[in-house]
Amino acid sequence: MANSSQVRRSRREQLEAKRIAAAKKERRNRILFAVTGVLILALVIAIAVWGIMAATNNKGGSSLPPNVGPKKVGIYLSPPVDGAKTLEIFSNYTCPRCRSAHLTLGAVLEQAMNEGKVNVLYYSISYGSEESYNAAVAAACSDFQGVYPAFNSQLYLQQPEGFEETVLLETIPDLVGLTGDALEQYQTCYTNKDTGAFVDSVTSYSSKQGIGGTPTFLLDGVDIGEQIWNPATSTYDPDLLRELLGM
Repeated sequence: MANSSQVRRSRREQLEAKRIAAAKKERRNRILFAVTGVLILALVIAIAVWGIMAATNNKGGSSLPPNVGPKKVGIYLSPPVDGAKTLEIFSNYTCPRCRSAHLTLGAVLEQAMNEGKVNVLYYSISYGSEESYNAAVAAACSDFQGVYPAFNSQLYLQQPEGFEETVLLETIPDLVGLTGDALEQYQTCYTNKDTGAFVDSVTSYSSKQGIGGTPTFLLDGVDIGEQIWNPATSTYDPDLLRELLGM
């Protein structure tokens, strides 16, 4: 039979074993708590970063159209030709006078580009108008699918009807022949506003250049708006433009 000292020692050993077990459990709990805290913090940071990225995407991405001008603003209507004059057109898709200029001068500009006489660099400005901003974003997105000239023209033709989402996502893309993957890629670009930052940069650049109204025409850096305006007809005169372009 165990004596009293043995009993006391056995109890002490049991208590010590319980204490050690409790200490180990407490350490495991502390470690688990710390790991859980780190995971929660990482999750919070990830959500915050995602939120910032989402907000940035909503304001517009930074994709540059493939036919962007040399200063990363403006879009060429056709591949630039060495030695040709450069006509910079600052315009706005919601501007009635810009529409009139496009309809009046478009055929002359197309002929001049085909003859290699002029490089036309188009700046679509969106001064504080969501409608003009959306139209400019759509036009820039169309350049990735190789239909910018036609899309640009259709925007002016559509101007009187306005630029509802269905017009920019379906009507005009159909008119310029976008189908299948090309249509899907265009729609994704527009919906995500992938060219939004580019459009903003065009507007900012135009403002810094002192462009106060649209349309503005700069031929090799010289404003020719008054030279091609016919006060007798209150329209831009294609014959006056032909003379300046040497046609």
